[in-house]
Amino acid sequence: MQIKSIFQKLFFSLFLSTIMFSELHGLNSDYWSVFKRNFITPEGRVIDRYNQDITHTESIGYGMFFAVSYGDQKTFYLVREWLKKNMSLGQTNLYGWKWGKNDKGEWGMLDPNNATDGDMWIAYSMLLAYEKWKDNYLLQEAKSLIKSIKENTIIKYNGKVLLLPAQFGFNKDDYIKLNPSYTIPFIFEKFAHYDNDPIWKTLIYDSVDMFQNSALGNLKIHPDWIKIDKSSKQYTYFGDESIFGFDSIRTPLFIAYYYKLTKDDNFKSILTGYKIFLEYVKKLDKYIYQIDFKNNKIRYQNPPYGFLAVYKYLYNQLEISAPSTLQTKIEEGLKNETNNYYSFSLLLFTDIFN
Repeated sequence: MQIKSIFQKLFFSLFLSTIMFSELHGLNSDYWSVFKRNFITPEGRVIDRYNQDITHTESIGYGMFFAVSYGDQKTFYLVREWLKKNMSLGQTNLYGWKWGKNDKGEWGMLDPNNATDGDMWIAYSMLLAYEKWKDNYLLQEAKSLIKSIKENTIIKYNGKVLLLPAQFGFNKDDYIKLNPSYTIPFIFEKFAHYDNDPIWKTLIYDSVDMFQNSALGNLKIHPDWIKIDKSSKQYTYFGDESIFGFDSIRTPLFIAYYYKLTKDDNFKSILTGYKIFLEYVKKLDKYIYQIDFKNNKIRYQNPPYGFLAVYKYLYNQLEISAPSTLQTKIEEGLKNETNNYYSFSLLLFTDIFN
């Protein structure tokens, strides 16, 4: 394991010496090459190396999305086939979200519940692949998965359509637990085009209400997790999980990309708090890793470089000049965090969304 890590770091350092870091825009095939080398096995498994080497449907969906975005047909089909062989649930078209090593040292499915965002990225990626490579089987497979997502994870509550994070465990008797970063409007737009069900457009429209009411703090930005209290019908904190951080860094990224595509002012208004947030970061020249809404604390430690890449993307999209140190911080992170799958994924998103 140590030898493998040494070789990975050696390869990464050689890669870094050949790339111009000032060009963090446009499609950069070198980034994709490094992601494949570090996180995708020859069999097609996408590994989260900071999380006990597990594979989850998020990583699979991201891997498929990156592959089709960078035009890598071979890797796309490789990852898709590994997914079908190892994470299919059988009774539905959904996928079990977590695969890895159990307490007995055996590799296999660790949790048969699905993760809605992972299933969404898989279906979305298959639709993009169908559009690029004209494989009709991908279209039919995506449609079946979209149907299952719709039937098992979309609910109507208090006159609004909501997306549950999974099939089981989130719609309780007294509250509904939600993850704002799972609500991805540009994916719903694609589903609406192929599924011909108005519920997807309704979900986009109702997501404006969800984003507005689930934002916390004076700035009104989003936590990783939130809940709707069924007695008051209000959005409230979800304990210690109501932190702007690991999950929620994706929320403004996906909203900003959707606004870039549509110029829908409803979504621009949702980003108002983030604009103030970015101005504050720039003024301090001190990067925020987490905001703990429950305990009213801001954690100023060096965020992973993927977080900083999202910051840079948002500075660009919101037409704010970025702090002078931001680019250097991204470069330093790339050199030092060679095994951070999630951070590298965020970087690839910003590369593609530009």
